[in-house]
Amino acid sequence: MLGQSGDELLDLAIAEPDEAWSVAHAVIAGEADVTALSYAHQTLGIVLRERGDVDLALTHLRVARRCAERASDEDRLADVRATLGGTLAVRGRTAAGLRELDAAVSGARARGPVRPKAQLRRANVLAMAGHHDRALTDLRDAVRGFRRSGDQLWEARALNLRAFVRILRGEFADATGDLHEAESLFRPGDQPFEVLDVRHNLALISFFEGDVPATLSAMTELASAYAELGDPHLELTLDRARVLLVAGLAQEAVDVIESAPTWAQSRPRARAELLVMRAAARLGAGQPEQALEDARASRRLFLRQDRAWWCTRADVVALQARIELGRGSRRAAVALADSLADDATEDAVLAHLLAGRELARTDPAAASAYLSRAAAGRHRGSPLSRATAWLARALELEVGGRPRVLDAVGRGLDALAEHRASLGSPELRALTALHGSDLATLAVRHALPRGPRALVRWSDRARAASLSQPVPAPQDAVIDGLLATIRGLSHRITDEEDPAELQVLVRERAQHERTVRLAWAATPGAGGRDTSVTDGELVAHLGDRVLVQLVDVDGTLHAVVVRDGRWRRIEVGASARAAKAVDAAMYGLRTATRGRPVDLAVLGRRLETALLGDAARLLPAGRPVVVSPPAALLAAPWGLLPVLLDRPVALTPSATAWVRAASAEPRSARAVFVVGPDLPTGGGEVAPVVRMHDGAALLADHSATVAAALAALDGAALGHIAAHGSFRAETPMFSSLHLADGAMTVDDVHRLAHPPHRIVLPACRSGVVAQVGGQDMIGFAAALLGQGTAGVLASIADVDDAATVAVMLDVHAALVAGRRLDEALRDARLAAGSDPVRLATAVAFVALGAA
Repeated sequence: MLGQSGDELLDLAIAEPDEAWSVAHAVIAGEADVTALSYAHQTLGIVLRERGDVDLALTHLRVARRCAERASDEDRLADVRATLGGTLAVRGRTAAGLRELDAAVSGARARGPVRPKAQLRRANVLAMAGHHDRALTDLRDAVRGFRRSGDQLWEARALNLRAFVRILRGEFADATGDLHEAESLFRPGDQPFEVLDVRHNLALISFFEGDVPATLSAMTELASAYAELGDPHLELTLDRARVLLVAGLAQEAVDVIESAPTWAQSRPRARAELLVMRAAARLGAGQPEQALEDARASRRLFLRQDRAWWCTRADVVALQARIELGRGSRRAAVALADSLADDATEDAVLAHLLAGRELARTDPAAASAYLSRAAAGRHRGSPLSRATAWLARALELEVGGRPRVLDAVGRGLDALAEHRASLGSPELRALTALHGSDLATLAVRHALPRGPRALVRWSDRARAASLSQPVPAPQDAVIDGLLATIRGLSHRITDEEDPAELQVLVRERAQHERTVRLAWAATPGAGGRDTSVTDGELVAHLGDRVLVQLVDVDGTLHAVVVRDGRWRRIEVGASARAAKAVDAAMYGLRTATRGRPVDLAVLGRRLETALLGDAARLLPAGRPVVVSPPAALLAAPWGLLPVLLDRPVALTPSATAWVRAASAEPRSARAVFVVGPDLPTGGGEVAPVVRMHDGAALLADHSATVAAALAALDGAALGHIAAHGSFRAETPMFSSLHLADGAMTVDDVHRLAHPPHRIVLPACRSGVVAQVGGQDMIGFAAALLGQGTAGVLASIADVDDAATVAVMLDVHAALVAGRRLDEALRDARLAAGSDPVRLATAVAFVALGAA
């Protein structure tokens, strides 16, 4: 056959498909015998299948089967039928494919070279259908057959497939051994796709063992390598989406699925897998209706393809979506869990957890049994899977009315902390809170009866955990270049007046931002363990200050007041009422800063009742107060409350974060002022304020670039950035302050080796954060606190420019006199007197931290 054997031509179909295509067509065009024709049509079938044209591939493979039947060679016929069976399965005709494969295995010579190949192909279809035990039996026999014949290439293929099946069964050590052996047998120059497939499987093991950054990094490299070979590789698309979803980047997972190659839609098997993965991603992105629609559509396809294992996976996503929509079914949950009774996958754990939760209210005994099965894996697996299993254990103990619920919750939170420590992305660290929200709810529910100390201690375990240690930005020239491009685009977006061009610029910026975020996501964490403040440390650092820690317990707000070593808990009222009062106060505040008449005193009294209730009576007159609220209440106008208006008030994401800030010391005495472009006041407060601070540095006009500002602010005792700001709710990591050459983002904050000890940010909404999972947060001010800044003064609303100048002058006069930020802000509120705009502006600023 043009200088090549038939088996060599088949190998070429995978390694060099274009060359194989040409040779096969040349054979068909010549005067070949039926054996050669069977090889040629089989080769074309393989190439077409891999290119996505499955129907035409089946046509050639049926011609190859007829030629092989005429050749009267049982091994030739068996080999063609094995390829035909695998391709039928790709087309979604699993039962028909397995019939061909069964015939291929039984028809091949017992100790000939084809039988193990047919067994390998049957194993692939069995694994695809979820029959993992039968697949492993075939693969065990196939490996033995290839070793007996000395066929190292096919032995490597069998080992690689066996590793994949073992990964699905959670047998990672055995899978790793198979993959390393396969890698040693493949020849990279001759089998580039298959070498990449081994590395893909190794990346999957990293994922299932909990190393998300390493997995994302490996998959990014694999995507580039496959692209160089001209292969979009559908399986990698699916796996990247799964990893992004677990990392908390659900919308990015949806985007990856929707960017899958168009030919995948013509393959029922591929389409079904894409649909079920998109269903899971949409569920994570808060789109349960669309998720349910995708899950149902994928199930219909899986059912037609005889893929019961995959049907069950679709059922798991559908059940979650129905529960989220308030349409859960105890009967469906129990049936699904029972169908997975012998399954050791994470889907089975989740199904048993869902069944247990659905039964908890009506049948605690039955619920306990399902939760016990879900909790069985709490001592093994990745940190996230262990956290889920410990949640199940805590719920099992709760429904059974048994003690030690908090012990199980603590173990679950420890597992989440282990996962968070592996992450080098601030965004992913915060998104870990999504996995821990149920544990946090259980923690405070069971801490409540144990007293105020326990309530503070356990509420603190989950709060703002992403800010527990500084996270440096990755040192990468490509990322640096992308950030410079983003800054330039942000600058152009600000100036662009053409709506069509503006949309183009925004899309381009979003694409670059996504690349930067994914690069960060692939950055490993520094490890280490989170530590919470002890009761004694907290009391010692408070001194004459009073702590008010607000905790939401099952929809009711509780206040713990710590004063002079004494701890008291007060039930405040409904959390929903507090949220409504904050919304009303913020609306009134915005109205007042625009100069419209608003009775701020009335708003303040209503807000005080909703946020503090009777706890307000426990605050001695004049004593400074530290408020540690839930993330949703951090950006409330606390200075508007009558009991807090005339005293220093500092806010903190958690008691632990406040003690860390109170323990920090400045690294210098330097003061640095930065003035961005196009300010209505021209940074009017800066010139007189700079004169207040001896030796202060000033960056203004063209010298106020991002790089220059970062260099000057690093290690400063005090920073002040007068610049326009923007809070990006959809991508809070790119919330920014606008300097001479573009945006200084949250990303840039992480490039500071030593952030300023204290910093003042007069920009509108510079103190607003995006809350994550009700416990954590992402934003400019939050990033500064996490990186080590001890005090941040920032705004939580749009503010009046002229009034802001007056407030800033009052603040800096107090700072020069040696006062803390919370004391300086108190002075500014008092200085506002009866001026409603100036008072509303002062109240729109908050002091975060302890300095």
